[in-house]
Amino acid sequence: MDGFYEAMRTIGPALGAMLGLGAVFGVVLATASRYLTSAEDPRLSNIVEALPGANCGACGYAGCRAYAEAVVNGEKVGLCTVGGQDVAETLADIMGVEVEDMGDRRAVVHCQGSRDNCPTRADYDGIEDCRAADVVSGGHKACVYGCLGLGSCAEACPFDAITMGEDRLPHIDPEKCTACGVCVRTCPRDLISLLDKKFTTYLGCSSHDSGGDVKSICDVGCIACGICVKKDPHDAIEMQDDLPLLDHEKAGGDFAEPADACPMDCFVVEEADEEEPAEEEAAAAAE
Repeated sequence: MDGFYEAMRTIGPALGAMLGLGAVFGVVLATASRYLTSAEDPRLSNIVEALPGANCGACGYAGCRAYAEAVVNGEKVGLCTVGGQDVAETLADIMGVEVEDMGDRRAVVHCQGSRDNCPTRADYDGIEDCRAADVVSGGHKACVYGCLGLGSCAEACPFDAITMGEDRLPHIDPEKCTACGVCVRTCPRDLISLLDKKFTTYLGCSSHDSGGDVKSICDVGCIACGICVKKDPHDAIEMQDDLPLLDHEKAGGDFAEPADACPMDCFVVEEADEEEPAEEEAAAAAE
């Protein structure tokens, strides 16, 4: 016991001083927290409530709240592709700003190299991930630009809008797709892009190889013949690095003649949505 009391007499003053300093610092921090904290912008909670809460990151921010904070600080109100035009207009009303028409987009795949159309050049027994397969000698697909078919895009899609078909190609449901862009960023071969839903024709190939090389490995690959450019009445197609580049806005989405003329069937032509014209005709008849 004598040793204990001796030790307390030695460290007691120091211990008391530390406790005293802790109490002082606590009071200072509590006071600072009360008087120096800036009030939260009342618009922030309204913006968070208006956002869909998907936290997909399509806007470029870590989540919906992070985007809401950015909007309060001046960020554009039209970056939420999940919420679309309705959410953008709501945010614009809250912030008192104008909003541009966001359009209605969906993801499309620029490759038709299915199992039947484009074979593999080697067996792949690694991780079922396109990014992993792509770093192994450039992938197992005969076409080094084509879809590897392992479904990384489908796995990454936060809205279950992508399924892998028996042809080992991703199939995207335009009704579920929110154009968040996650699949675009996931694909290691940049085969997916976002296209306005009003455009129903696009190129289904991404190969930059010469015509002969493409024809030897793929039944529907672009051979850079340039026929589509010659047949385009809108002058909206130009060849870049052995691949046609389509200007949808310039052509008004009309690539029917080039698509019909393509000897390799490289163009994907979706059926146009006829519901909207039907609704417009009904409205006109009612008037």
